[in-house]
Amino acid sequence: MQLSWFREEGPIRGNFISRLLLPMAVLALPVVLVWTSVRTFRELDEQKAVYLRNHVALVASRLENIPEEGAFERLAEEEPHLVGLVIVRRDDPETHAANLTPLWNGLELFRTGSLELDGVPAYRAYIPFHAAGGLRIARIDLDGRAADFLVVHARHNVLAALTGGLVLVILSLYALWMARRTAAMQMKQLELEHLARLGRLAAVLAHEIRNPLGTIKGFAQLAAEQASDCVKELLAPILTETGRLEHLVNDLLLYGRPPTPAFAVTGWSRMATAIEAHARQQIGDRPIRFQVERSAVAWETDANLLQQILLNLVRNAIEAIPSDEPGEISIRLDRRGGASISVTDTGPGIPPADEPRVWEPFFTTKPFGTGLGLPITAKLAEALGGTLALQSRDGGGTVATVRFPAALTKNVEVSG
Repeated sequence: MQLSWFREEGPIRGNFISRLLLPMAVLALPVVLVWTSVRTFRELDEQKAVYLRNHVALVASRLENIPEEGAFERLAEEEPHLVGLVIVRRDDPETHAANLTPLWNGLELFRTGSLELDGVPAYRAYIPFHAAGGLRIARIDLDGRAADFLVVHARHNVLAALTGGLVLVILSLYALWMARRTAAMQMKQLELEHLARLGRLAAVLAHEIRNPLGTIKGFAQLAAEQASDCVKELLAPILTETGRLEHLVNDLLLYGRPPTPAFAVTGWSRMATAIEAHARQQIGDRPIRFQVERSAVAWETDANLLQQILLNLVRNAIEAIPSDEPGEISIRLDRRGGASISVTDTGPGIPPADEPRVWEPFFTTKPFGTGLGLPITAKLAEALGGTLALQSRDGGGTVATVRFPAALTKNVEVSG
């Protein structure tokens, strides 16, 4: 039970961490950097405010020992950042204009604020002090840039650190994307190599099975010809099952070693007639309506391989329609951009969960089947220079389209 956890749940949890938690951690880093930088800027502004507040308090303390007349000139010589000084008395208009009553009554020790004087940032403070004439309030204006030396270099350092951090985040995201892309490419390469080995193995096994299977089928047919009716009934399942095995062997051989196409000018009309005949034979007495578009068009292709491609798609369409329900299958030819042949059915369509796996060999949802039909059809289309695509229809059904973009069609019907 513990081993099963490591084999099944362990990789799943590791994949969850790599796909979700690691990107979240990398994306959270810029948020942390920005939040830290904003917090640092606020702390620097607080330090600047403390420095200016202490500075104006020092200026106010000097006012107690100098006369009010000429106080600004004397203090400006000692304090170059002092840009304004006003001594306020109780009966001055500014007391009411600035609402300084709390300061006069001792409810506030000082009041500070920021403003601009002649376009220059200033720091203004109202501070009570005792002079020879009694209690006074000093309105002190300092140059707001007096404390810049405390924060300018620190701000530059924070911005540099933030920029460096964001660059590292971008590089980390790029490295993460490249690692995932490389892993996906390696996984795809391993899958292709696995499929190639599987195809070669399937071809070898099919070749080795084909000869004894032919022997079994031949002797069974010979025995059935000479046997009584009772024995013929016993031999019938052998012929049926050998026929099914023969079909499987042929599929394995086609998947492992696709045939080399023999290109020749092929007329669509004659091929459409042959496909319709085979399709109606497969449909039998089922309530399925079959339509194939006729057109006097010809292009260079391998008629046998193209017919096999379309018959595989028609067989899939017939099997997709429930046996007890009516249905419709149609084949259309489109000459825009080369040649495109679409096979449309009114079945239930491809379940979204199965769409990524329909191209995998040996994957099938049918009770009987090899799961090689679509992979073989795709390989045959590729051998003819085309592509095969599947698309679910709105309201149910599937459209299988074989495209030959390099096909040069012409309106000349030829025989063959």
